[in-house]
Amino acid sequence: MEAARFSKRARLLTAAQFDAAFKRGKRLNHGVFTAVVASNECGAPRLGFALSKKHAPLAVQRNRVRRLLRERFRLQQAQLVAVDLVLMLRGRLPTDAQALKTETEALWQQVLSRCQTR
Repeated sequence: MEAARFSKRARLLTAAQFDAAFKRGKRLNHGVFTAVVASNECGAPRLGFALSKKHAPLAVQRNRVRRLLRERFRLQQAQLVAVDLVLMLRGRLPTDAQALKTETEALWQQVLSRCQTR
C-alpha cells in the first residue's frame, strides 16, 4: 500500500514549483474548478492547491475541497504520468455536500482522461 500514500514528494511545495506549473501548464476547466496540468521532470505526479478566499470564504470549505481532491489523487496517482497538477477555484463552491462531491469527481475524471499513463 506504499504507492497509495500522499508523501511530501507528491506535493508542490515552493512558489517556484507553482510558478513553473503555471507557466508551462495547460488549463482544464470544469464547473467551479480549474486544473493546471504541466509535465514535470521528477518522474512522479505532484499536486498543489490554489484556493482563494474569494470563492470559498470559509476555511472549512477550502479544507473540505482539499481533502476530497487530495484523497482522489492519493488513490489514483499510479494512473497518472509525471505531471504537476494545480487545482484552483474559479467560482463559488456549491453549498450542498453532494453537489460538491459530484463536482470534484467530474473534475478528477477530466484530469485523469488527460493525464493517464499509456
